[in-house]
Amino acid sequence: MKTPYEILSMPEDASFEQLKERYDELKAKYGEERFLPGEKGAEGARKLTELEDAWSILSARQREKEEEQKYGTGYSAVEALIKERNLDGAQSKLDAITPRDGEWHYYQALIYYKRDWMNDCKTHLSEAVRLDPNNLKYKDALNKLIQKMGNPETPPEQLGGNAGGAQPNVAGNCLSNCCTTLCCLECMMAPFRCCGG
Repeated sequence: MKTPYEILSMPEDASFEQLKERYDELKAKYGEERFLPGEKGAEGARKLTELEDAWSILSARQREKEEEQKYGTGYSAVEALIKERNLDGAQSKLDAITPRDGEWHYYQALIYYKRDWMNDCKTHLSEAVRLDPNNLKYKDALNKLIQKMGNPETPPEQLGGNAGGAQPNVAGNCLSNCCTTLCCLECMMAPFRCCGG
């Protein structure tokens, strides 16, 4: 199977600009050849498809290189992308990291927090604390999250970053408050029932 460089007939140390120039040249050539009659046209179409696949690989590598230069690697890249609110990019970088230790779960919790997925955030913060019980940062983050989730006075916008306009994942908190209200009403109404009221 040919490498993308072989398909473009370029050396592996060629710059991205040189590769782009060669890609444009071959794309124009094969683009015209595909309209030739018979086997020549079929060969042009096949080469054009092969070229597009090679270019897709080279472009993806270039994007990764540029991201690495801009954000770094590992958790520093995840953190930088979270700060820029590029949560999909942060998730993609995080998914590539192994092993999934306490720090991994901490950053997964941060992404979920920014998406306003509080229950998922709590699950991953709890796992971070379980895996690294002496880490005060993880414990503090979990305690603060529990306080916010358990306080019915906390406005939903303070429970998370509201990234992408997602609704907060606080159904458990709401359900708890509703059940408490119903229980209180039941207790208040009980004396009236026995008196025929």
